[in-house]
Parts: sequence; C-alpha cells; structure tokens
Amino acid sequence: MRPCSRDYCSPKSFPRTARNESEHPNNRGFIRTTSRTQRLPRWRASDTHDPAWHGLLPGRSRHLEPPANRKRASPARWGIMVVGHNFDSEAGFARSHLRPGENMRGPTWRNLLAFLRSVNIAPEQCFFTNAYVGLVAGNSAVGAFPGARDPAFVRWCQRFLLKQFELMRPQLVLTLGSYAPQFLAHLSPELHTAWLRVSQLKSLDQQGTGLVYPVTIEGMPHPAAAVALTHPAYRPLNVRIRRYGEFEGEAAEQAMVCDAMTKVGL
Repeated sequence: MRPCSRDYCSPKSFPRTARNESEHPNNRGFIRTTSRTQRLPRWRASDTHDPAWHGLLPGRSRHLEPPANRKRASPARWGIMVVGHNFDSEAGFARSHLRPGENMRGPTWRNLLAFLRSVNIAPEQCFFTNAYVGLVAGNSAVGAFPGARDPAFVRWCQRFLLKQFELMRPQLVLTLGSYAPQFLAHLSPELHTAWLRVSQLKSLDQQGTGLVYPVTIEGMPHPAAAVALTHPAYRPLNVRIRRYGEFEGEAAEQAMVCDAMTKVGL
C-alpha cells in the first residue's frame, strides 16, 4: 500500500522506510518546526562520509549536530541559501535512508558542486533547502510538484521557508530550476514583480530579471540578491539557453552570480 493517499507526501505522511527512522534529520526537523513556528534547528553533518554542509535535505541519513562555530548574533548566518524544488520521489527518499549520505555521483550534486566551484563558492558557505517540503508519489520527481495544487500545503511550505530565511539570514539566494523562482515570488515584493508570471528561465533572461537586487523578505534584517539558475540535474542541456548581458550559456550564469555577490559584498 502506498504510504500516502495523494500524489504527494506531506511531512506527516513520509514513508517509514528508515532502519532507524528517529535518527533521520528531516523527521526530527519536522517535529521541531511545525506550524507552531518553533525554532528551526541548524544542523551540520558529523558523519565522516558527509561533508560539513548545512541544510534540510533528504539524504542526510546519519546523525547531525548543531554547528559549533556560528555566532548567533551575526547579521548573516549563512552567506548563501540554495533553494531547490522538492525533496524527491518516494523511491528516491527511501534510497536516501540506505546510503551514508547524499548521492554525490548523481547529476544534481555533481553539476551543482561543479558550478559552485566555478564561481568560487564553497559548499560550506551554503545552506541547502527546498521550496516544497514533500515527496512525489512513485519513482520520479521530475515535473511540477503535485502538492502545489494544495493551497493549505503551499502556505505551510511558505511559512516554513520564511522561518529558514529569518534564521539563516542569507545575503544571496540561488534558486534551482524553473519552479523555485515562482514559489519565492510569493515571499518578496521584488520577486513578485520580477518572477511570478514567468515560467521559463529563458523568459527571465529576456526581461533581464535572472538576477534581482535588492530583494526584501519578511524577517530578514537586510536585503539579499537572488539569482535563478538552471536545475543542475539538466544543466548540460539547458544552460546553453541562458543569457546575461554579453554572456551566454554557462558564462551567463557565472556572471549573474558573480555580480550578485559583488552587490551584497560576498
């Protein structure tokens, strides 16, 4: 029997596939960050197989602990927030429990890390998260997230992401793919104007809004810059259409990120 009755899974209906489910960081995270808006825990991977990166990700299947070297009073706790679409499919989420960390050989992480290196961003500078906190039923997470049709669920995810912005205080926001920009457009007046009615990254480039600055978000004490990037899973194919000023393809996205970092002083 499928573990959820709809074509997506919300946090409370995630499948019980872990050998020790209570150790999974998302399970512990959702318990602490419900609609009561309790404080979002900030984690780092302590397992030797995982790099010490930060975020809420489905593949962190080992014990996590709070970072010890972060000053809570700092105006920007993480310089960069990377926002993807959704966690995964049910099958992909189940596989994440069985490995000692993220699948670094898969195209998403392989291409994302390569791009970050190309613009001199270390993953330790980033907080990785997703717009939708849920799983797509079945084996594939490709396409629009079905939970986007559920207004109550969308509002829950928006509140959850706003809480992450409030606590992490990023200076630069990088979105991955064509769905995350529209989600973030509901959280910022500047992004609402620039991104809400645009469903393709090519269209953002045509109107000159692949990079937006300043971006104000509720709970953030300072403006940020936002850049809409190609989803890394399909990067080699889709990045070729990107345009930014005189730059094309990979160079266009690199230039956008470098300009955004200059604007916010990173």
